[in-house]
Amino acid sequence: MSLAKMLDQLIVPVFQAPMAGVSNPVLAAAVTNAGGLGALGFGASTWTEAEAAMNAFRAISEGPVHVNFFCHEEPKRDSAIEKSWIRRFNKEFEILCISPPTALANPYDSSQRDEQLIDFARTYTPETISFHFGLPNGNIVEALKSNGTNVLTSVTNLNDAMSALDAGTDGLIAQGIEAGGHLGTFDARHDDAMSTKDLVAELKRLIDVPIIAAGGIMTGADIQEMLSSGAVACQLGTAFLLCPEASTNADYRHQIKQANSNDTVITRAISGRAARGIKNRITHIGAATSSGDIPDYPISYDLAKHLNAIATEQGVSGYGAYWAGTGVAEARETAASALVATLAQELAAVRTEAVR
Repeated sequence: MSLAKMLDQLIVPVFQAPMAGVSNPVLAAAVTNAGGLGALGFGASTWTEAEAAMNAFRAISEGPVHVNFFCHEEPKRDSAIEKSWIRRFNKEFEILCISPPTALANPYDSSQRDEQLIDFARTYTPETISFHFGLPNGNIVEALKSNGTNVLTSVTNLNDAMSALDAGTDGLIAQGIEAGGHLGTFDARHDDAMSTKDLVAELKRLIDVPIIAAGGIMTGADIQEMLSSGAVACQLGTAFLLCPEASTNADYRHQIKQANSNDTVITRAISGRAARGIKNRITHIGAATSSGDIPDYPISYDLAKHLNAIATEQGVSGYGAYWAGTGVAEARETAASALVATLAQELAAVRTEAVR
């Protein structure tokens, strides 16, 4: 199914963000079945896990699905920096009454050169595959497109967008600085920090492919604002975090319910790449650390995941990767299908009011 046809078939122009660790087949199917586009995030998954999730989705939805993979550069290992990073958290390990790790590991690999993507797309036929932090090599992109898969990628600036178009992408996810989670910029060292609205408007002036707006979008009014700026649809992540279908754990949900927009920060301390989330004990340490002293993505994530796993086991809060955008205070605790319906109603009301 072409991207244009898929977009035409959506009842409401809403993409659920493919949030790795939070999205799951039940959430994705609920969104798709309600008339949006559900998504599954496979950036941190094994192929066995990705295949199981696709089978589970297909069992409960006949509609389209969007799946996502990470295409970061492989990390440059530096044992001195990594050991120093561990030492910075000695106090936290003492608080949790456990010894720190002696070394860090790479928690997952990049899909940049993983040709198993081609076999996965042929076997499971996801209508759309998107990428974060860049794109896979040209052979993979060409094979995906030849298979009839729509290829999207997140971009945060014009340079990323032009690189994506040169690679043959079918559309762009314009991710503004308000977005929760990792910034999808291709170059981990640089980002223009553009708002979602400004980024969409700039891309629309210069680029003739579908643009999906992402970042700070929580309501039907927000959706209409992005559509008016030139987007064909909007991708929402934070808006779905409190849905009962999401795999958001109890600690994460508690943090969201207590947060306001001023409680989110962009940090490299959790994973090694810039990402927006609710402040925690790790971001506090990161705020006092030079970016050059933080191990490359995703090596830093190994330490953060280790700390959070221990804290979760002990019932201690404050160590999770509470990824959330600036609109976190507007998150609604409701079923995913109900949220999609509410967004559709809000969007219709804004449009009705505009023609009066």
